[in-house]
Amino acid sequence: MKDIFQDVLGIEGVHGVLVISNDGNIIANKFSSKFKYEEEKLGQILWSPFVLELSGIVDAELLFDAAKFYIKKSDAGYLIVIMEDYTQLSMVRLNCEVLLPSLDKLKPTSKRISEIFKKKIF
Repeated sequence: MKDIFQDVLGIEGVHGVLVISNDGNIIANKFSSKFKYEEEKLGQILWSPFVLELSGIVDAELLFDAAKFYIKKSDAGYLIVIMEDYTQLSMVRLNCEVLLPSLDKLKPTSKRISEIFKKKIF
């Protein structure tokens, strides 16, 4: 499969992209070469409380001292872009909108199968 996160990671200041399912499991992640070590830390984080707090949020920007997060809700879960505070958010938003249809392919297989049965049988 083609790297679907390539365009987002190509924006200056973007460190990584993370997709978390609605139940708090990591579906996919990709980091720039300078931040590859961050992938190891992702497995140690309990994401379910974070996802629970995000329920109802469609689009959010979180600012911290040294970083900025852009969060976008999709059918597959939450798309989280980790970036520098100087990164152009408009470019990130645009690329995330283009990316959203591709995230449906990242859904866990069991959810995709149940959707097929709902559409075909009922």
